[in-house]
Amino acid sequence: MKSSSLLMALLVLSLVACYGPRRNYGPSDSTADVLVMVGAAERNSGFKFYDAADGCPSYRDGANKKYMGMVRAREEGAPFPFPVGSPVHVFLFNPKDTHLLVADGGLGGVRKRAAQVTVTGEGATLTATRGPEGIEWSFTGPVKVEPASACAD
Repeated sequence: MKSSSLLMALLVLSLVACYGPRRNYGPSDSTADVLVMVGAAERNSGFKFYDAADGCPSYRDGANKKYMGMVRAREEGAPFPFPVGSPVHVFLFNPKDTHLLVADGGLGGVRKRAAQVTVTGEGATLTATRGPEGIEWSFTGPVKVEPASACAD
């Protein structure tokens, strides 16, 4: 009985560690909340965030120091604190599309589901929708969005 309680506690703690923003990340002390949203077709997805200041990040979370956290994707949006002036990879994680995500970004076009985002001020909104070519990213406000491969330059 005690071992199952301990196992359950460890499971809960590991899940809590993967959701929401991690504090003290990135080179910038200033952050701005960005509202991240999805189209109706992506309701069961989540946004995962990775620091891209030093180049292309791996999309593995857990012990990855570049992993900044995750929020559930919602049509009405969810806020996430971005470091101002520093690039961040936003990865739209949908379990049915990326159930075997084990690579550093190249497996099955995984980088096609990500965008490199640099926020320059408050009031930015980022939206991911499914289009004929895959995930399409749109934005409003003080934010620059590039393909995820931009970090390789």
